[in-house]
Amino acid sequence: MKVSELRDAYYKSTEKASELVRNLGFAGIAVVWVLKTGEHAGGIKYSDELLVPLAFCVASLSCDLLQYLYKSAVWGSLNWHYWRKYHNNDADVTVAGWWNWLALTLFWLKAVLVVVAYGGLLTFLYLQLRPPTSTSGH
Repeated sequence: MKVSELRDAYYKSTEKASELVRNLGFAGIAVVWVLKTGEHAGGIKYSDELLVPLAFCVASLSCDLLQYLYKSAVWGSLNWHYWRKYHNNDADVTVAGWWNWLALTLFWLKAVLVVVAYGGLLTFLYLQLRPPTSTSGH
């Protein structure tokens, strides 16, 4: 396997992961919204406890936006810089890896935030939907 194939596999997987995290963030917000506004939410009553998972979903989507804004700014600036320097789209340039540290941090942070949000949502739903426990001694 070539290094370029590894890089392509990495790009595809992070692109797909970002798409899934984004969709899960929106879906988490939708679940809270349905429970807040719906009169028939399957017997699940809204609680302010859902504000924590909601906040994590919003934070995840915020990290998603910041990641792409940062990447656009960095790669756009580097493109502008090297174009002005070489005036050639085929010039070989070297870009330091540290330019990508914030994008990687935001990528992993948004994934962790959505996992935490879903942990809260699933816990809340489980506690709402579990069968009542028997309090009798029989």
